[in-house]
Amino acid sequence: MKINKLIPLAFVALFFATACSDSESNPTPVVEEKPAEASAKVIETFHKSDAYYQLNVYRYDSTASKWTAKIGSHFSTIPQNEPSYLGFTNPYVKESGVNLFGMTTIYADTLGTSNIKEARINAEKVLQFFPDATAAKKGTVKVVAQNIVMTKKSGNPATISIGISGQGTYDEETKVIDLTVYFNENSIGGKSSVARKYKLSVDALTLN
Repeated sequence: MKINKLIPLAFVALFFATACSDSESNPTPVVEEKPAEASAKVIETFHKSDAYYQLNVYRYDSTASKWTAKIGSHFSTIPQNEPSYLGFTNPYVKESGVNLFGMTTIYADTLGTSNIKEARINAEKVLQFFPDATAAKKGTVKVVAQNIVMTKKSGNPATISIGISGQGTYDEETKVIDLTVYFNENSIGGKSSVARKYKLSVDALTLN
């Protein structure tokens, strides 16, 4: 009787052992996602090699509940060896800069100036573009996380550093970029994440 009872138990044990063995020898394949690659082609829509070319840039003023006038001095440039980045620098005036996202205006009180030549903001890698699909005309935009160094008109220390990061979308048909940029203002006693909304457009926009 004992032997007869053990036979079914042995069969069950053998079944589970075989099942486990099959599972281990044939594991479920892991599909690795190919990392998205930034597109240099998209940049051709938003940048021109013309001297002094700049995008039309607007910031939403949450206090006034309206968009600002065009923020000038956004000279777009592309790093020579890294064409998938769109930057904003001033290669036309020595020891000058740009008004990146209106930062010389936003931080004018701390800088003691709103003059781009005095603030000297130059950022070679600011935006990267990621199409939704191959040959897609729309996609996402990444604001490259970094610290933007600005020169103060006077005082010690001579510079301040504000962190930027963020993301948004672009449309090659409308030629408009919508961004949310996050500013880390800890270095000047502010918050670690202050969100501001922007529109960057090849053509001038009427927003209000």
